[in-house]
Amino acid sequence: MAANRGYALKSSRQGIIRHFLENGWQVVLATADDDEGRELAELGAILEPVTFSRGGFSLANDFKAYRRLQSIHHQYRPKLVHHFHAKPVILGSLVARKLLGSNVRIVNSITGLGHAFVKGGMVTQMASAGYRLALPRSDMTVFQNRDDQALFQRNSWVAEHNQRLIVGSGIDVTRFSWMNRSDHDPDAPVIVMMGRLLGQKGIHEFVAVAKQVRQYYSMARFIWAGEEDLAHPDAVSASWLVAQPDVEYVGRLSDVGPLLREADLLLFPSYREGVPRAVMEAAATGLPTVGFDVPGVREAVRHGETGFLLPYRHVEIMAKKVVELIGNSEERQRLGRQARQLAVNEFDVRSIQSAYFKTYRDLGIDIPQPE
Repeated sequence: MAANRGYALKSSRQGIIRHFLENGWQVVLATADDDEGRELAELGAILEPVTFSRGGFSLANDFKAYRRLQSIHHQYRPKLVHHFHAKPVILGSLVARKLLGSNVRIVNSITGLGHAFVKGGMVTQMASAGYRLALPRSDMTVFQNRDDQALFQRNSWVAEHNQRLIVGSGIDVTRFSWMNRSDHDPDAPVIVMMGRLLGQKGIHEFVAVAKQVRQYYSMARFIWAGEEDLAHPDAVSASWLVAQPDVEYVGRLSDVGPLLREADLLLFPSYREGVPRAVMEAAATGLPTVGFDVPGVREAVRHGETGFLLPYRHVEIMAKKVVELIGNSEERQRLGRQARQLAVNEFDVRSIQSAYFKTYRDLGIDIPQPE
């Protein structure tokens, strides 16, 4: 498996990795040498550190990653490779097919188009060219949302016969169980956001909404949880967020459960997603979401049923909706109950993993279905 960061593999693919290991496979992880990657190595996987340059084209860094992948493929000669994120998908597909030919099955997961397609211009053109070159060399491309799938189909980047939709990466709906929030103080609502400190996560919109809402609810708390990611080209510094008077920044949390228990609403103003894990986790606990009507987010929110999808980057409309929901606990409870049901029906990680194992088997990989 190859991904930008070990976190992506540990948070969403640990069950797949465990199942392969339990069935006697050797699992090699080509990803960053981070805490999460090392934790997966403790399970028995082999960590082969690779640094992928994120957010744009870097000739030197991308060539270095390409050569590193060549070395890993030459050493291990894998029968199956599965790539996540743009650079691993593009570089990994080219390396695997060139070096191993028909002896390898290549699966690519499009986990969201992120910075390259939010920014536009030359970055988008470069990413598009990379997908156009790499994806025909893969055996299967898996999309996490329908918008990304439609975009790739319109541009003929994927063939009809080797693509499928598996919505999201899934969550553990037993770990994220229903939370009773009836004891919350209606005059001091808590509105939360979980995500990295990036402009495209809607950090500036979150701050702007907080400022407007607190004019009506002065005791309202707006809390952002997530890591600073200064290596990303769209990074926002933690010091900037800490300096905002209407928002609290609590950093990256190893367990978001207590924060979700405290919350009355998830405010998720991201510009584009694969399928946001934060929204799925919130839904599983019965917490409704207000977000923009953008790719990925609309897969995780049912407008008017589990939350609300609002016009892209319209801060005033978003603030008005937040004020409306803060003042209507019965509506929040109604949305929350339906959000929990949606999570159980569609976001259960066991169903997502089963769909991936079926994909592997359809490609001739001898791996049993998890029980």
